[in-house]
Amino acid sequence: MTQNVNHSNTTQFDLIRHGHIEGPAALYGRTDVALSPEGWRQMYRQTNRLETFDNIVSSPLRRCEAFAKKLAADHELTLQVEAGIQECDFGEWDGIEFDDHSQHWPLMTSFWHDPDHNSPPQGESLETFHDRVISTWHSLCKQHLGQHSLLVCHGGVIRQILAHILSTDWRSGDWYSQLQIGYASLTRIIIPAHPEAKPSVAFIGLPADFGRNDIDFE
Repeated sequence: MTQNVNHSNTTQFDLIRHGHIEGPAALYGRTDVALSPEGWRQMYRQTNRLETFDNIVSSPLRRCEAFAKKLAADHELTLQVEAGIQECDFGEWDGIEFDDHSQHWPLMTSFWHDPDHNSPPQGESLETFHDRVISTWHSLCKQHLGQHSLLVCHGGVIRQILAHILSTDWRSGDWYSQLQIGYASLTRIIIPAHPEAKPSVAFIGLPADFGRNDIDFE
């Protein structure tokens, strides 16, 4: 992979969610879990299909940054670690396993249905999270104008950016339960190089194993 030269000056962002992680199924926000071996394989499988790009931007959480740092070093690319695209802070629920016998479960269930009005105790409200991500997104669009950038981040972050671009109700629980952003999935956003151009979404949540013919479904 070599540095890309974008002659059209079109701005392109490829947003990749981190791969499968170590640990049980849980609500991971600020909890700094690592990628599993399968997670590393998923990330390489996804990025190996990409054309060249100019730079890499990563969340500082190690499930993102560890892979981003290795990829940047392998291809002599600039790595920008950006705190504004780390996952939502789920406060007292952060790192709690999904268990319907947990004392947290009734409130967590309310959060899934109506996240805007059921913020995690001692955590980040949905509005604060959304504003943080979109402010960072606008900054990245200015910094990397005319470039092809890879953003290594989180499912929640990708949903906030998509909701902003598509003018979708990011306060609705349906946006989080019905939009699948799987491990190591890829979402592409393109911003044409002309005045007043609006971003367009080329595709959403392309799985790392998309197009493979050696998948065992049993």
